[in-house]
Amino acid sequence: MLFFLYIIIAAIVASIVLTELFREKDWRHQLAMVIIIIPLVLRVLQIK
Repeated sequence: MLFFLYIIIAAIVASIVLTELFREKDWRHQLAMVIIIIPLVLRVLQIK
């Protein structure tokens, strides 16, 4: 139960970061968001 909640939270945070990634104009901030989103997507896909 707790594991599924963790996956749902990671998916929500990843989707928020993804939407902010496309809204951002500065490439440095986009790069930082890509670095943030990579572990989140890997967790949602359950790849370690």
